[in-house]
Amino acid sequence: MNIFVPPSQIVDTVEMFHLPRMRFISLRFLVNYVLKRDMQQDVHDSIEDARAALELYVKALEFKRDGTFDKVLRDIYDFGRKVDWKLGVKISSRNLER
Repeated sequence: MNIFVPPSQIVDTVEMFHLPRMRFISLRFLVNYVLKRDMQQDVHDSIEDARAALELYVKALEFKRDGTFDKVLRDIYDFGRKVDWKLGVKISSRNLER
């Protein structure tokens, strides 16, 4: 395609939703937690990846505008640790408080 995108215009959700010295969170886990849906259950789809990344970016901007981004990010890490970063695990809110 021969397209040049300036580095200042490149946003990676794995970097955006990341705490220093902590593991990187997969796109699939982020979509599952933040957007409340599963993706790529059978095959990899780069178009689905791109759409999901854009939705996460827009959602992150909303969280930042509302002043809730840091709390949401901490909640993602707390939940991820509790479910060992596996998808499809349901935990009651009571269990999350422990």
